[in-house]
Amino acid sequence: MEWGCIKCGEEIPQDREFCTGCEEIQFRKIGGLLYIPFVGLIISAISYLLNINESFKAIIENYRSIDINAKVFFISSLTIYVVMFLFAAFILSQFLKRKKLLPNLYISFLIAIIITLSINTYTLYVLIPGVKIGYDELVPIFRSLISALIWIPYFTVSVRVKRTFIK
Repeated sequence: MEWGCIKCGEEIPQDREFCTGCEEIQFRKIGGLLYIPFVGLIISAISYLLNINESFKAIIENYRSIDINAKVFFISSLTIYVVMFLFAAFILSQFLKRKKLLPNLYISFLIAIIITLSINTYTLYVLIPGVKIGYDELVPIFRSLISALIWIPYFTVSVRVKRTFIK
């Protein structure tokens, strides 16, 4: 039985899907499951922009009426959101350029999200007395943790990732 490239039909070994020429074209672009983290990065960047806006608005509107601990919390949150937005924008640019560094950057981004959400929740609890940490504060951390548990292994072992970014 002969095996052929699924694009052009050229004879290829049994363990491959594409011939060398078609494989180069196929993996030159983002495809497969890589669309999900790409869209996730776009949503994250937009989310951080909205959080920057909300934090800045809260600081401006309430600066004189809140105590120093609340000011520290809002300013630290704003700083975290700005840094994470810039990090997401940088990773998006690397994603589009299909840079070799992208898998490590994306894994770092997932870990940074968990760390910054945890730090932000902890500083909220410590700096603002009477605030109770509940469902609304903890669910984003667990959601990010589950996401990291899915995407970190994918970015470390996926053939698609290796062929698209590492070459």
